[in-house]
Amino acid sequence: MLIVQPEESFSDCLCKELGGGGRQQWLAFEFAVAWANQAGVDKVFRSVEQFLSRNNRVRAILGLDFSSTSYEGLSRFLDLEDRYAGMETYVFHDENRSCTFHPKVFLFSNDSEARLFVGSNNMTGAGMDTNIEMTVGITRPLDDADIKKVGGILERWRNEESENRVKRLSRKFLEHLSSAGYVRTEAEIRCQRSEADYVQSRSPLFGRSKAADRDNANTSSGVHSSGEHASSANELLMRVRPRRDGTQLQISMRIYPIFFKDAKHVISLETGQRQRIGVSMRDSPNGRIPNTARFEAPELEGVRNPIALFKWVEESPKVLTYQIFDADDNADGARLYKKLYEGISRVPITHLESLSAEYTVLSKRDRDAAQWYRLH
Repeated sequence: MLIVQPEESFSDCLCKELGGGGRQQWLAFEFAVAWANQAGVDKVFRSVEQFLSRNNRVRAILGLDFSSTSYEGLSRFLDLEDRYAGMETYVFHDENRSCTFHPKVFLFSNDSEARLFVGSNNMTGAGMDTNIEMTVGITRPLDDADIKKVGGILERWRNEESENRVKRLSRKFLEHLSSAGYVRTEAEIRCQRSEADYVQSRSPLFGRSKAADRDNANTSSGVHSSGEHASSANELLMRVRPRRDGTQLQISMRIYPIFFKDAKHVISLETGQRQRIGVSMRDSPNGRIPNTARFEAPELEGVRNPIALFKWVEESPKVLTYQIFDADDNADGARLYKKLYEGISRVPITHLESLSAEYTVLSKRDRDAAQWYRLH
């Protein structure tokens, strides 16, 4: 059996093996993939759920290399674990960067035979459907030497007692993986991808498939990639954490050169006063380096929940302006605060180098202590 994608979707193949079309041939499904995300899991989720509802067993091993397996993808497996005793999810990672967990192995079995698929498909939306992939499937007796060898390897990869690179996944451990940086949300992954993406700036030398652009497609997580970068945006919302005597506004040095474009002054729309933006320095092994950009904003005095709106005004040259709103005492401030708050992902994004109008980026994971940024 040969599955060549995208002529045939590998997710359709898996769904059939799991019992689609009324065929209920297998009692166990175990697999190992390098990466998984929500779009990929969702393509087989209903079929896996129905498979488990018949008291069958599913055991998954998911790699964490390059932070390409998403928080949302792992959460979907835990959704199944919450409801079915037959679901087991493991995560595999080697701290040696020269070793990547990279298999794509899918094994179905019953009491007498097994069907093995080995190929290039990861459990991502593209890997299950739109990527150019190839997988070979074979059916053998359960006691076939190769089937027994693959089953033994998968079992060994799941054994936490003998394999220190694997851990059983749980809700608590997923949060620990997220806070430690092993797992990122899908919005964070898109941030990293868009920052490194330089393809659109060059003339294409190759053809293009008709598959939808996954960077611009809607996702079930509710966060989208807008394609809007801070370098071309004119307005920025910021939830402020005032410093010093309560009137100093500080800006992350990761954002300062992106949106603020290293501006030296900012003008208050309330008073017309021109404030100088300074840069504080800190010591590092490489000497003194910039720490934060900051300026005095007298309008912050007495404001309980300050929101700043920065705007580049089209003059010659452009002028950077700001307004301060109190989200606790002003309808406009409450509206802007709501937009910032609604843009915070379940696991807050802290990748400040890439701003968007679609989500809010935090200076740190602690929402109460963080400053918030979102294009407006």
